[in-house]
Amino acid sequence: MVLCYCFDLVINNIRANFMLGVDPLTFSTLLVLAGTKLTCPSHEPTKINIIPRTEEVKYDYSKPLRDIQNYNLDTVDPYAFHGTTVTQALMRGQIELKMKTSFGQAEFQRFGYSCIWYKDITVELFIDPTIIIAKELYNDSCMRKALLEHELKHVRVDREIVNKYAKTMGTKIFEALKSRGFSVGPVPSDRLGEISTKMQKVVHQILDLEYKKLGIERAERQRAVDSLGEYESVDDKCPSFEKKKKALYSKL
Repeated sequence: MVLCYCFDLVINNIRANFMLGVDPLTFSTLLVLAGTKLTCPSHEPTKINIIPRTEEVKYDYSKPLRDIQNYNLDTVDPYAFHGTTVTQALMRGQIELKMKTSFGQAEFQRFGYSCIWYKDITVELFIDPTIIIAKELYNDSCMRKALLEHELKHVRVDREIVNKYAKTMGTKIFEALKSRGFSVGPVPSDRLGEISTKMQKVVHQILDLEYKKLGIERAERQRAVDSLGEYESVDDKCPSFEKKKKALYSKL
């Protein structure tokens, strides 16, 4: 089998778009017929393409500090219970998963039997990140730089996660199909729909499990970026902004 990793630069619900593209071929004169036993023909190796990619980072500096507080964040607040947390900036963007599967088919028309195999399996992992910085803080050059550096760490984590799981997903698909077989048949031709659905389901289940693992690791690593020490280091870079900050926060 051919396992192909097609990496671009790098880089939540699983969304699987199945395409059943069947290449009907008649091999009644080429297939081996030994008594009543039919033998499936050889075919090109299954191509497994795992494509991780990221869109260019987008930036939004138009929103006031008050509006940014309305965003739902999945990070854990590192401050003590009696403290008040103010969101100054954030990175938005979910890692999305798409899958497309196509099949090859050979048919024994005379006997009503067929063979089916995975022709191509293409998986795409991608992220479309947007960094949002409150306009009041963006207008301060020091805070703008400090916050941008912090949010780009979140983008970097997502890229690393996507590249890691692109490799893992490709390996898991290959190993699972190698143990089960990349082709099925000969089987009654009227069962091809049922069998192709099962073949799709196997790939879907493999990806679903790995995608759940991806989500857990991503949450843990992104929360590590939002540590108390990291938050304090961002503020410490701009001591001259402290008075302005207190005035801004008092209006929230």
